[in-house]
Amino acid sequence: MENPSLVLAVSKLASAGEQAGFTLDQMIELLDSGLEVGALVDLISWRLHGVPLPPVTARSSSYWVV
Repeated sequence: MENPSLVLAVSKLASAGEQAGFTLDQMIELLDSGLEVGALVDLISWRLHGVPLPPVTARSSSYWVV
């Protein structure tokens, strides 16, 4: 059974990524190459809002909230 909250979160991330100029394939490739979800969220935010990216630090992939 699918988790509705997870489906909604992934949908929002995909939509924001597309608004920022990424294709779904590009986002999947970035994640497959080792980019953490939190870093992808930061990159999307930077593209959408010009918000400076924070310094790169190790953090768990459960850090992000969409």
